[in-house]
Amino acid sequence: MEVKRKELRDDPTRQQELAAYFTNCKLQKVHLRLVLTSAMGLCFKGKNYATAANFARMLLENGPNEAQARKARQVVQACGDRKDGGQLNYDFRNPFVVCGATFVPIYRGQKDVSCPYCGSRFVPSIEGQLCTICELSVVGADASGLLCSPTQSR
Repeated sequence: MEVKRKELRDDPTRQQELAAYFTNCKLQKVHLRLVLTSAMGLCFKGKNYATAANFARMLLENGPNEAQARKARQVVQACGDRKDGGQLNYDFRNPFVVCGATFVPIYRGQKDVSCPYCGSRFVPSIEGQLCTICELSVVGADASGLLCSPTQSR
């Protein structure tokens, strides 16, 4: 996701969205702080102040180093009660997973399909294509997945 974000130099809105999605990934604390710092900076520069302030608060909750904490406090103070300047396809209040092929959020309650081998989730339009994560299985195929023991069979 980060590689894709760095490739999109000419689309700042999509860069902000990908940075925001990456903050939802389960990462080690040190890596999460770096991702939050990056997303906070991108959203602030993109005039999405409410989103930037949210990332700054999340960063402060995760025990940042002194420089990160100082920058996060500055962003929270600068953003105040300002609203986002643009519309991002991101809602931090609604739980989601990220599509493994299109890198768009799949919010709770939306239809999705998964890879029977690795379990990655995808938007329904990807069904029938080769999984972009494991490259071993067809997305949405009816299969038993990886079985390590005969007791795991359905």
